[in-house]
Amino acid sequence: MPYINIQLSTTLDDVQRDQLYEKTTSLMNKIMGKRREVTVVHIQESDPHLWAINAVKLTPEDPVGAYVDIKVTEGTNTPQEKAEMLNQTIKMLQDIVGAIQEACYVVIDDIPANSWGYNGKTQAVRAASKL
Repeated sequence: MPYINIQLSTTLDDVQRDQLYEKTTSLMNKIMGKRREVTVVHIQESDPHLWAINAVKLTPEDPVGAYVDIKVTEGTNTPQEKAEMLNQTIKMLQDIVGAIQEACYVVIDDIPANSWGYNGKTQAVRAASKL
């Protein structure tokens, strides 16, 4: 049940948004083994001047600022899967958005199973019911 928040210092067109939704969901499924039907992708777009790197505001001419926050249940992915997801996420952004800042961060948050869930049940309750 991953939640992925993609923040960008640009405005996308509908095709780019749809590509990010599909590709992110596909990567989560293929690399991280997550079910597509409970994968949420949230894209936030903002003006470049709302981003700064080295205390310098970005301009529309600069490469895109990006930050991707991926939330998964703790213990459900290996370090190798996470490394591949980080790598493929950067490639995906470059392919869809274009040039991105060097200071583009992808964070994978491992959330304890008893600290989050969906549809009214924690992941810990879901795991226990499968036993």
